[in-house]
Amino acid sequence: MKDKDKNLTGSEKVANKLNDFLVRNRKLVIGISIAIVVVIIAICVAVVIMQNNVEKKFNALSDLEGQYSAFYSLDAESEEYKASYDEFQAASAALIASAGLDSYPGAKAQLLAADLAYNREEYQAAADGYASVAAAQADTYLGQLALMNEAASYENLGDQDRALELYNQVFDTYGQGSPYAPKALFNAARLYEATGNAELAKATFEQLTGLYLVPENGGQPSEYARMAEAYLVTME
Repeated sequence: MKDKDKNLTGSEKVANKLNDFLVRNRKLVIGISIAIVVVIIAICVAVVIMQNNVEKKFNALSDLEGQYSAFYSLDAESEEYKASYDEFQAASAALIASAGLDSYPGAKAQLLAADLAYNREEYQAAADGYASVAAAQADTYLGQLALMNEAASYENLGDQDRALELYNQVFDTYGQGSPYAPKALFNAARLYEATGNAELAKATFEQLTGLYLVPENGGQPSEYARMAEAYLVTME
């Protein structure tokens, strides 16, 4: 060991060794530093691009919602309506394709397209659109809403069995805490009654009132539970 190093502390010796390493490997250290800077810049650029793309998709959704709202003020037989409809279809398809149904903008765009089909009484197209959202957004409220609307579409198609299956699926999948559970139970009971299954209809109405009307059972008041209560009176 050199005489000048004998009286150095441990930390000073480590510092000297580090300095020697940096001097001997200066080019390597500079190359690594440049590579790190390049990576950081690339990450920052990627984040900015991603944020811009997300913002563009939400802006596109906002425009689409504006187009959808405008339909209510147009004559369905007018040329303006037809032009607006074509524009809406193109814009919604583009947003769905670019954003994907697993994203909020893409799923909401598909819901709007299905809503428009429903309002135009194109119930099968509406049902298919809702089904795609229900599958892609199964863990969100959009999925629950889509499932309810899909059931309503099949009701309008006259397929009560499929509609009943979907209403029950809402309750079975998302439970009594779902904001759509009371309505789903009510519609299921209503369809049971319509198809001649009075006993199951009554049991479902009673389940609905028990969960969402009776305070001692911890139920939350619901307009559907109140309607179910009225139905039960007529079924006595």
